[in-house]
Amino acid sequence: MSWWSRWLRPDVPGRQEPPAPERPSGARPAPDVRPRVPPPAGDLRRGQLIGPAERTVPVTAERVRQVVTNRGYHVRTEPDASLSGVWDGYQFHLRLAGEDKDFLSVRGTWGRTVPEDLHAAVMQANNDWNRDKIWPTVFTSPSSEGMTVRTEIMADVSAGATDRQLLDIIEGGLSAGVQFFQALARSMPDPDDPAPDL
Repeated sequence: MSWWSRWLRPDVPGRQEPPAPERPSGARPAPDVRPRVPPPAGDLRRGQLIGPAERTVPVTAERVRQVVTNRGYHVRTEPDASLSGVWDGYQFHLRLAGEDKDFLSVRGTWGRTVPEDLHAAVMQANNDWNRDKIWPTVFTSPSSEGMTVRTEIMADVSAGATDRQLLDIIEGGLSAGVQFFQALARSMPDPDDPAPDL
């Protein structure tokens, strides 16, 4: 097995939903008689989303910034209104992309330069990941020092989004990106070791 394929196997098996209980043949479900109480008014505070602030409204760079900072994350606002920050030691960039700024992008950068003799192996590893996983998309990219690896998820927010949806997109992109980078780092040989036999 080549060094780069070792991390393609998930470290933690996925959770399985318990089977739904079977209903006797011909039985009808009991009516839901619980009173439907509207949630209290509220907003995003201390990492919790509350109440009718969860309306689908247009997504702007300022809304993205508010959701991220209200969650307690420390980010820097770039001149183009995008956000950058470090999560678990990896640099991530949050921005609205597309001609009409109607896609939310969460892009991560590995931060290590891929040695030239491992370019082909890393690109193959990226292709394997993209074939087997829904997200994030992973790809190589030139950097000031050579080639590095990036992750990205893109979500269409042209119809608007709730605060919860924005937070789910952002945290999903961060979590999946960190997971990929950590797996790749575990699989990469130490820079001081001889090149692996591919």
